[in-house]
Amino acid sequence: MTEAAYSKSVSSAALRRNWRILVPLFLVVCIYSAGMASVLPILPFYLKEMGATPLIFGVVIATEAFSHFIAAPILGQLSDRFGRKRVLFACQAMAAGSFFLLAVAPNVFVVIVARALFGLTGGNFSAAVGYVADHTAPENRRQAISILTGGVGLGGVTGAGLSGLLSNASLTLPIFAAFFLSIVAMIISLFALKADQASTTQSGSYEREKTSFRAIVSSPVIRILIIVMLCHFLSYGIYSSQMPIFLAETFTWNGQAFGPQHLSYIVAADGVINILVQLFVLGWLGGRFSERQLILLIFGLICSGFLIASLATTIPLLALAVLCVSAGDAMAKPTYLAALSVHVTASRQGVVIGSAQSLGALTDIVSPLIGGFILGHKLYGVWIGLAIVVASIGAVLAHVRLPSTDPETQKS
Repeated sequence: MTEAAYSKSVSSAALRRNWRILVPLFLVVCIYSAGMASVLPILPFYLKEMGATPLIFGVVIATEAFSHFIAAPILGQLSDRFGRKRVLFACQAMAAGSFFLLAVAPNVFVVIVARALFGLTGGNFSAAVGYVADHTAPENRRQAISILTGGVGLGGVTGAGLSGLLSNASLTLPIFAAFFLSIVAMIISLFALKADQASTTQSGSYEREKTSFRAIVSSPVIRILIIVMLCHFLSYGIYSSQMPIFLAETFTWNGQAFGPQHLSYIVAADGVINILVQLFVLGWLGGRFSERQLILLIFGLICSGFLIASLATTIPLLALAVLCVSAGDAMAKPTYLAALSVHVTASRQGVVIGSAQSLGALTDIVSPLIGGFILGHKLYGVWIGLAIVVASIGAVLAHVRLPSTDPETQKS
C-alpha cells in the first residue's frame, strides 16, 4: 500500500470514528431545537390567553434574548473547565425545567421567569461546538459543525410541525411535548455522549484562560474573524428583520398583496435550503475552498440576494433572492465557528465560541432597530444599501486580513 493510500485509509477510519462519536450530539442538538421550535409558534397565543399585551410579548422575547446573551460566554467557560458533557446535560435539564414551569404557569410573571431560564440554556451550542472540536481533526471540523447546525434546522422544522399538530387540541400540549423531548435529550447526554477531558487536563490552564474577551482578542486572526462574522450577522439582520415589511409594501404575489401566507412559503423554503446546504453542500465546498474563499462566497451570495430582492417584481426573481440569501446564511455559522475553532487551543474552545455567540446575539438586538428606523421612513434604497455596505466591509476585511491558507493545510 502506498503512503498516500495508507494516509487516506487512516483519515477515512478517523472520520468514521468521529461520526460515531458525534451522532449522539447531533441528536441532542436536534431534539433541543425541536423542543424550542414546538413552543415558539404557540407562545404569543399562550400569553394572549393570560391577557398579555403585545408589549408584554416583546418583554418576554427580549428577556429570553438577554439571558442568552449573558449565558453564552459563561457556558463556554464552564464547558472548558468542567467538560462539554456536563454542561450539555445541565442545559438539557434546565430546558426541561423551564418547559415544565411554562406549561403550568399561572400568570405572565411565571412565563417570563420560565423563558428567562430557557434563555440561559441558549449558549449550549458553544459547548456543542467545543465537543465537536475535541473529537474531530481540524480538516473535518467545518463539515462536522455544518452537520451539527443542520441538526438545528432539522429539529426546528420537526418541532414546528409538532406544534402545529398538537396545538389544535391544546396550547399546553406542545409545551409538554418540548418537556418530554428535553428529558430524552438529557438521557442521551448522560449515557451516549463521550466523556471528555476538559475537567481533568484543562482545569490547570483554566485560571489563565478564564477571561472571555481576552481570549477573543488574543490573536489578530481571531479579532478579524469576529469582526467579519459580526458584519455578516448585522447585514443579514438589517435585511431579514424588515424583509416582510418591505415585501408587504412593495411586492405583489400573483395579483395579491404580500401577506402572512406568502411569508410562510419563504420561511419554509429558507428552512429547507438551510438543511440541504448544511448537511450536504457545505461539506463538498469545504473540500474545495479555503476558509477565506468560503467567507467571500458567503458575502457574495448574500449581497447578490439583497440586491435581487430589492429589485424583484416577479416570484421567480424573489425565489432567486431567497435562494442566494438562505444559502449564504446557511454556510455562515458553520464556517465562522469552524474558522474560530481551528485558530484556538482546546482549552479555549468553549470560551471563544461562547463569547462570539454572545456578540452575535447583540446584532439580533441592534439590527432590527436600525432596519426598522430606516424602513419606517420608507427609505428602501438606504435600507438595502446599508445591508450591502456592511456585508461588503466584511468581505473586504476577509480578503485583505485573513490568511489565504487554512491552519490545518499549513500544518500538513
